[in-house]
Amino acid sequence: MLAFGVVAWRGYARFADNPLAVPTPDDGSRANREYFVGMAMGATVTITIDAEDPALAKAAARAALEELERLDRMLSDWKESSDLTAFHRSGAVEAEVAPDFARVLARGLEVARLTDGRFDPTVGPLVALWRASRTSGALPDAATLAAARARCGWSRVKVEDGRVHRGADDVLLDFGGIGKGFGAIAALETLRAKGCPRAIVAVAGDIAVGEPPRGEAGWKIDVESASKPERIVVARCAVSTSGATEQSVEIGGVRYAHIVDPRTGLGATDAARATVIGPLDAAVDALGTALALTKDDAEVDAILARFPEYGARIERVAQGESSANEEVVARVTYHGAWKR
Repeated sequence: MLAFGVVAWRGYARFADNPLAVPTPDDGSRANREYFVGMAMGATVTITIDAEDPALAKAAARAALEELERLDRMLSDWKESSDLTAFHRSGAVEAEVAPDFARVLARGLEVARLTDGRFDPTVGPLVALWRASRTSGALPDAATLAAARARCGWSRVKVEDGRVHRGADDVLLDFGGIGKGFGAIAALETLRAKGCPRAIVAVAGDIAVGEPPRGEAGWKIDVESASKPERIVVARCAVSTSGATEQSVEIGGVRYAHIVDPRTGLGATDAARATVIGPLDAAVDALGTALALTKDDAEVDAILARFPEYGARIERVAQGESSANEEVVARVTYHGAWKR
């Protein structure tokens, strides 16, 4: 996960329909920060705006949250009334979809191709199976797992002229590894259109960064780490972290990450923590998922060679024994366009 490193606020507001506890700002040195919190896409959304007009900032933040809710109604596999759920239930192997649906799926399929399937937007059957395993605490049997894997494969889906073609009616899409990044960027674009370009939007660990605050080089983001936290200062980009260990689960003495590895059909057992930075492109989110499933630096570099404008911070954690307690040993490497 990523945490904001912005430490000063002018004020803050809660969306009335999504009240959350917001820390009271304790530093008034930056007089024009407006901070808003809401919920969308099953995650906490935080929006920070550097603006002279608090009323304008609040209206823009409300519009940005509404844009996220609109996309959630389109892309969610949890909502019974979403466009995605309707597409799955239709049984159609070809259907016209909304422009944003087609756009995010097309980009996801492109990232799947360029990451050799480590990111795959067709893992819906495996995600459903893994959710059940995390709840029950038991792995699926071999036959059930094989059947679910047989229904996946990014090459079985195409997007052409606003229509989605899938190889069979049991191919299920999943936007869990790209939807939040796509949404954060859409929310930032909404803020810009509403007159608030100096802003940053975070949807859980996916962050879209706009123009820097006045008088500063960029927005500060704190990258969480097992042993080497650091702060970056960025503007006009997207940042995403995948593979955080907080959501892992232990089954049969093996610790599995929440990220499903398309190659095994199960949660990854050795996922790295991958923080990716790049242009305002949902591929940053999807790349985080893919790079978390790499086994070494060579695989990371091979993938990023196909994404020359993107950079990554990779943290691989090994558990070691000290004399008294288990200590965390992390190795951090930097790749591609990441600048330190």
